Amino acid sequence: MVSVAKVRHKLWYLLHALCHDPKRLVRGIVLFICSIVVMYQLTDCFKKLCNPPISTHSRFDLNDTMLYPAITFCREPAYKSDIMAKYNLAMHPKYTNSFDRFPFDEASLEQLFNEATYNHSEFFIQHGLNGDTKNIEVMESLHLDMGRCYTLNPLTKTKHSWKEAGFSIMLRHDTNNTRVSVGDMPPGWHVFIHDETEGFAENRMQSSGRVEYLYLEANEEMEIRLSTQHFFMLASYENECVEFSSVSSTRCGEICHWKAVVDSVGCSGPWMPGLGIRDCDNPESTKQLIKLYRQLEDLDGTQCGCFQPCTTTIYTASVMNRKPFHISVPAAQLWVYYTSKMVTIVEEFHGYDFNQFVSDLGGSLGFLLGLSVLGLIGLLEKIVELVFIRRLLSEKRKKQADKEVASNDRAESTTAEQRTNTSNHSDEVTPPEKGSPTGAILS
Repeated sequence: MVSVAKVRHKLWYLLHALCHDPKRLVRGIVLFICSIVVMYQLTDCFKKLCNPPISTHSRFDLNDTMLYPAITFCREPAYKSDIMAKYNLAMHPKYTNSFDRFPFDEASLEQLFNEATYNHSEFFIQHGLNGDTKNIEVMESLHLDMGRCYTLNPLTKTKHSWKEAGFSIMLRHDTNNTRVSVGDMPPGWHVFIHDETEGFAENRMQSSGRVEYLYLEANEEMEIRLSTQHFFMLASYENECVEFSSVSSTRCGEICHWKAVVDSVGCSGPWMPGLGIRDCDNPESTKQLIKLYRQLEDLDGTQCGCFQPCTTTIYTASVMNRKPFHISVPAAQLWVYYTSKMVTIVEEFHGYDFNQFVSDLGGSLGFLLGLSVLGLIGLLEKIVELVFIRRLLSEKRKKQADKEVASNDRAESTTAEQRTNTSNHSDEVTPPEKGSPTGAILS
């Protein structure tokens, strides 16, 4: 209570002095306001230093060689109408009620999808990159909505840009199916241009944003110009991404989608391989499988730990020319190439670091409080003097007082011992005997 009373007394004395001195009052008010502003600015600087904002920088680079994307083709219609009719099914498996008539005791779903989809020879007439068919690797995949799709992966980089150095792909169509189409799509091919490392998935949630889509009709020739953008992102709370992953985010999200469907139904389908679960073998489970597969196609893969990569390459396709294409069979011709070696690079970086923090700190203290380096050193010296030197002095004084008390105690004990020894010595002296010279004199 005594210390609180002293503090109140000092504050009251200071306020009384300021009220009687207008100059000091103005200085005190300005200093108080500036101190609050400095504290606010320093708090904001510390927040930015702990969680720095992300800035974006874009630049252009001229590459010596060009890396082509992967191109995935899916046919429209995806299934052979005569084979579907053979198994008493509709034009597309998405019409699930027709599976009530499917002969599960005579055929399996795997047999149906193998017969009803188109193989490589029924899909392509020829394909090549940079004038050579060996520069392309063909990968096939089976899907429910798209049927059997084929992905052309580039095996080489090109040093030149233009039509002769790009993709040249000629596709074959079926005359029997040109009269029939599912929905409003005319006969043709779905074309997906994407990064080779990401792969292709018909799940819209996983493919959106990183896949360029085009539609090529039958009996049509199309020229596509490519442009490339490389994105280097920083992982943050708002934008979660991974630097390295053994499985691409597209593939991870697709497997997450499959497992969610299979775990609910209890059986699988031929378009979901590698899960180690048997295919559905009755109408009810098959219809439930297809319905749930289509309902969960927008399932977010992040709930399975599937995050987008921090480094992404996005290819932009621009149609240069479209014109009719006629040969002896229904077909289409596609050209995909670069017209320039210019590449856009977009990089993210932290927009606030320790150097900027020191700069903001010096600016705030110097502008608002008038502190410089020398002034700050003097302030620190005062603080050290007030905190440490006084403490050292008080400890030194305490030690000296303890020494003085100890020396006084030792002196008093020594004096007491001397007095005790003197009294004991006087008691030990005996009186002289009679007849001795000393006794005669005394007597």
